Amino acid sequence: MNSVSDKSKTISNLGKSIIKTLAYYDIFEYPLTAEEIYQNLGTNSVSNLDVLNEIEILSDKGLVYRKNKFYLLRNNDILISRRIAGNNLAEKKINSAYRMTKFISKFPYVRAILLSGSISKGYMEADSDVDYFIITHPNRLWVTRLLLMLFKKVFLFNSRKVFCINYFVDTETLEIEEKNIFTATELATLIPTYGKELYDELYKKNSWIRDFYPNFPKRDNNIISNNKNSLIQKTFEKILSNSFGDKLDDFAMNLFEKSNQKKYHNYNKNDFRVAFKTSKRESKHHPKFFQKRVLEAFNDKLRTFENNYNISLE
Repeated sequence: MNSVSDKSKTISNLGKSIIKTLAYYDIFEYPLTAEEIYQNLGTNSVSNLDVLNEIEILSDKGLVYRKNKFYLLRNNDILISRRIAGNNLAEKKINSAYRMTKFISKFPYVRAILLSGSISKGYMEADSDVDYFIITHPNRLWVTRLLLMLFKKVFLFNSRKVFCINYFVDTETLEIEEKNIFTATELATLIPTYGKELYDELYKKNSWIRDFYPNFPKRDNNIISNNKNSLIQKTFEKILSNSFGDKLDDFAMNLFEKSNQKKYHNYNKNDFRVAFKTSKRESKHHPKFFQKRVLEAFNDKLRTFENNYNISLE
């Protein structure tokens, strides 16, 4: 059912970009402020004032709703209170995530740590995981993952709420292969907590994210430290700087790969390759395959919006 007049069928390119931005975050039921809309736009040829003016036009046409300082595509006050509660919880949990970072940074071959997932967006729910993106020394990625997983299972009772490690790359593989709005969002919002220079290099290697988010600011990394290996790291790494270390890394990679193949055999070959990326230089463990679900949901939301309002967003 079309709920707006014919004049709303033609909106500016900026208006289309705003709608797309709100639609993406509507997947997560997350309203945005005007500043956040500007930061997440796919165009950099506009100012904050341009965005505010265009939002007012869209609001007058009944395409965008304003609730206090938030904007959304649905007239739903519950989403506002939900966001505020989630922001408050993330603020409380981020301090413990920083403390965990200090501990993780002592593990052998860990070279940089970044917060990812929902906590990096400043939003968490009671059952949300605390996700970590970890950069390791070359050819020891799987040793690192094995040690961290053993620690998690033995001492944290396999709790994801405290410690979820689902993405590893090494220092020589910083450019992410999949280039889409989902991976761009995840990379842009990473919060560096350890390894200042490597965060700078990761940001540089993935400059393609600015094709999606030209206005999104780089995270402040002035408060984090550069790598300084602990005595435990130095000792452990010296012990494994040989053919035994090479064999252990290969063993760990094969162990994780076989476990995933057995546990997630229902995935088709292409989906499995993306959701459970396994190579000497990269490890991804996303059993819910959130990337695929989000991209499909985003396309569905855009098509639904176009059909509801008889508007082309192309």
